[in-house]
Amino acid sequence: MKTHELHTILDHVEEGLVVLNNDGTIMAFNRRAKEITGILLDSHTFHPSGKIEKGDLVVIADNRLGYDDGNLTAKDLEILSIHSPQLHAGDAFIAAGLYDNENISGIYKNWRNKSINNTLNLSTKLKSFDIHAQIDVQNKNIDITINNETYSMNYMLSVGHMVVLDGTTGKLKFYQAKGYTIRQENVSMLLSGHSFSAKGDSSVNYAVVGKKIDQLIEYDHLIEAIYNFLKGSEKAFRDTYFEINKRPTICSLMPLNENGIQYGVLLKIIDVSELERLFKERNDLLRKMESANVFINHFSKEANLCSFKYLVGSSESMNKVKYLIYKASIINSTVLITGESGTGKSLAAKEIHHLNKKNNAPFIHVNCTAIPMHLFESELFGYEKGAFTGAEKSGKKGYFEMANGGTLFLDEIGELPLDIQVKLLHVLQNKNFYKLGATKPTNVNVRIITATNKNLENEVINKNFREDLFYRINVFPIEMPPLRDRKKDIYLLISSLLEKFSTEARLPKKSLSGEALQKLLAYDWPGNIRELENILERAFNLSDTALIHSEHLSIKNTHTPKILLKNIMEETEKTHIYNTWQANNFNSKITYETLGISKSVFYEKLSKYNLSSKK
Repeated sequence: MKTHELHTILDHVEEGLVVLNNDGTIMAFNRRAKEITGILLDSHTFHPSGKIEKGDLVVIADNRLGYDDGNLTAKDLEILSIHSPQLHAGDAFIAAGLYDNENISGIYKNWRNKSINNTLNLSTKLKSFDIHAQIDVQNKNIDITINNETYSMNYMLSVGHMVVLDGTTGKLKFYQAKGYTIRQENVSMLLSGHSFSAKGDSSVNYAVVGKKIDQLIEYDHLIEAIYNFLKGSEKAFRDTYFEINKRPTICSLMPLNENGIQYGVLLKIIDVSELERLFKERNDLLRKMESANVFINHFSKEANLCSFKYLVGSSESMNKVKYLIYKASIINSTVLITGESGTGKSLAAKEIHHLNKKNNAPFIHVNCTAIPMHLFESELFGYEKGAFTGAEKSGKKGYFEMANGGTLFLDEIGELPLDIQVKLLHVLQNKNFYKLGATKPTNVNVRIITATNKNLENEVINKNFREDLFYRINVFPIEMPPLRDRKKDIYLLISSLLEKFSTEARLPKKSLSGEALQKLLAYDWPGNIRELENILERAFNLSDTALIHSEHLSIKNTHTPKILLKNIMEETEKTHIYNTWQANNFNSKITYETLGISKSVFYEKLSKYNLSSKK
């Protein structure tokens, strides 16, 4: 078959296909692969090649300054007459200004607390240009609208979006689109005078055949996996998640052989957005690609590059939890962490201690359910030598003394006996305690974090927990969400856990088949993250290949379907209204007077429950 015939056939395939020879040189790169990677842009909006010139209108919307925008800094914005001393690396910001024009000041708005505010908006007018821009963190979308024309960009972790209009004619000169990595068109480069290429016309193509694959795709996990396979140090892979130039894809790599000799490889690329019908929401798929070990969110100047070591997740509920954890780490108030078993309460406590940045400060984890009733006092407070029969001759430090200068984490504090609750309250109030057998108090400087899966307010009502102690430990409450309410984080948790198992077992990384992933997503996880970890670990050990299939997952859907109280009440109300209406020969006035409701409410109920006298 002739080469041009092969390329024609490949261009009609719905999947992205790339053929490489044994040294990573591109032999074929079909049209769909170019569309996915951004090499080929076929759009209704066209602009020719050029560069930003004096007086041009420039609008930038960047969800993380300094990341995926060419290491942009606040100083770079001075070319737009924007002087922004409050703008720091990692901030989201929107800026508008005239290029290299000192006579008209630019405008900007920045914003740091992304866990609380899900959108950043800027509406302004500059010369004859009406400008509106929005960064939507929840939906991972950035819109720049100028004179009612909107230019949108989706992103995964970060992106610097920019639109440029001719300052004199108002015509479009440049808009950012996927594939900017290949075209070398990041915000910083273009602001410094770098030229941009034309886009939006299918005839505008980027020659790729003959180039090395790492010239088109940033050197990352995918490129590493391809070259390792070509060297024979790694196996081929199927349906594995990779980022290609910051965009989420699912890739498969397979060898190409002729007469038993390998002459290259075939890389199949699927755009994650094509799987919407399978996973229902595009945003879930974007989040599953994020690194499980990185949470980039800058809550305040003091929290710049705040790195979470233990907790994994980027859902809205987890972002709020992480924000509270960060706040807890910079204060010394007592923290109460609540939530179901397995939601990660102990990890949250470790995270608070970790972010507090006290070098070598002790972290003492005490599981209150593991201490026998008669040993609580001696375990918590210690004892002097000879304090009781069987005591160690030299005495013993208690957990409070061991945690001095650091953190004491009292897990399942709802299990503390009432007499120990009194002594704990004394320590919290006075910062000292008496060891068993001691005549003088021991002073301590300890940060107290507590956790429970019980409803302590109910325990107070039932006289099982002291009210004064409850208010003392509930100064800064944090509630951990159950996994069923944060299923968007399952992708990240899976990635993190599989990497952990791989490291611990010193085995190659494994991934999930699509069917296995669906099985995990469909489950309600009554045991939360702990149950997910146990099921995944067993599956990891059962699988003999690099792929974990659904049959390796020991999930039994034996839980009883939920019957909501709301549904029962509505069904009861519906039946009662209809029976009363029927008993009154469907006379509406008598019925709503009998029911004790207004005429308008009565008819609203008929509409809500689709009730008719012809039933």
